[in-house]
Amino acid sequence: MLGLRLATDPRWAELAENDLPAALSDHAYCEQKAASHAISLILQYPQHSDLVAEMARVAQEEMAHFAQVHHHLLKRGWTLGPPQKDAYVNQLAGCIGKGTGPEALLLDRLLFSAMIEARSCERFRILSERVHDAELAAFYRELLASEAEHYTLFLGFARSLCGRDVADRRWDAWLAFEATLLPQYNRSPAMHG
Repeated sequence: MLGLRLATDPRWAELAENDLPAALSDHAYCEQKAASHAISLILQYPQHSDLVAEMARVAQEEMAHFAQVHHHLLKRGWTLGPPQKDAYVNQLAGCIGKGTGPEALLLDRLLFSAMIEARSCERFRILSERVHDAELAAFYRELLASEAEHYTLFLGFARSLCGRDVADRRWDAWLAFEATLLPQYNRSPAMHG
């Protein structure tokens, strides 16, 4: 369903399991950043009413997920650590076209979001299957459905606002680019680490 070209190395789950405070803290910040990104799409594209309505919903969901992850941290006696730079997301953002026109930029921003949601969905599935903490495994099973819905939402908006053929060609380029990045990661407990 996700179409990712390269799967996460299963050993990444071991890194996350061995440092759950860091993994959960990073995950919390990912949710906060996703909410901020949805808000930025509202601010930059207010003329697309359907997009605005959906991004308002997504922002609320992402902040609710932040609160849930934070709750899981506190319940285990841990606290939210300091935010870390997300090198994967920063490198992925390098695929966003600069100076290619407003429609192409909108397309890339939507596909950037779809890619992050797709990779997060895959990572949540891995955690739901491999984390020994049964409550956290169940939590990640619940979240992966939301990530999958967000992935299809962003890809759907890319197709409806920019044309299916154009969006699918560009999505293919995003998938290829992301596959070149992934081998550099899988080395930390971070969600995209």
